Amino acid sequence: MLLSVFLINSCAINNKIDSFYSVPTISYLREGPNYDSRVVTELYNADKVKLLGINDNGWWQVQSLRNEQVGWTQRDLLSETPIIAKSYYIIGNSVPLRNSPRQDVISRNLLDYGDAVKKIAENDGWWRVLVEKDKSIGWVPAKMISENPVDQPEGEKPKILESDRTGKDSFITQPASKVVHYFVAAGSLNLYIIPSIPSQVVKVLKLNDKVEKISQSGLDWFKVRYLDTGAEGWTLFRYLRSSPVTDKAQIVTPEKKSQKRVMLPKKQKTLEPEGM
Repeated sequence: MLLSVFLINSCAINNKIDSFYSVPTISYLREGPNYDSRVVTELYNADKVKLLGINDNGWWQVQSLRNEQVGWTQRDLLSETPIIAKSYYIIGNSVPLRNSPRQDVISRNLLDYGDAVKKIAENDGWWRVLVEKDKSIGWVPAKMISENPVDQPEGEKPKILESDRTGKDSFITQPASKVVHYFVAAGSLNLYIIPSIPSQVVKVLKLNDKVEKISQSGLDWFKVRYLDTGAEGWTLFRYLRSSPVTDKAQIVTPEKKSQKRVMLPKKQKTLEPEGM
């Protein structure tokens, strides 16, 4: 058989210790209790795991409480004492979380100013990070990360050059200085993943849906949060109002190309000459 019969860790059971913490910056859970087995998932520093069983060669079968994956790891890589991983903070708004440490690769997510992350690895000016709010993983430029979420000089707003999903620098945004609410003034209104109409739609809002402003890009685009579900995205400011729309005549509709009618001069009636 591939796996030997599990031996229950009597010390852990007697003391009711079944939770442990990963020590290395990065390690791996494998399908079997040996280094030749396929990797099931990664473990990061301070990841909490649940002990399921052990074999007699120093390998433990555990379940990651971060993603619920089950696999085998070496006992020496785990600690009974809780480990608190150091948190860092994003200092840009809508910073792309990329699949690899390069600007020209696709972005899998956009991080906001103040998002907490944990460092996994480092490569030539880039950090691989674990995003605490949704457990997503990717690469961001190290210059966009700080040990302190509010280390900007007092009174100065961070001006951050953003990139679209193709890696091309395209716009500058600032975080909102105070909480401001708006109401949708259109029958339906798209929230986009970046401030660009061709980009992915993350949510469609309805008339008078209430949103909170998060940041803005230029004068036209606002990043907002839909209060009912927490969905976030970019929309055009001209489709928002500071109070609910009560008169249907005020409803803003998406612009369409107008077809102007060409007014032709009325045909003049021809007078027949009178008979001689």
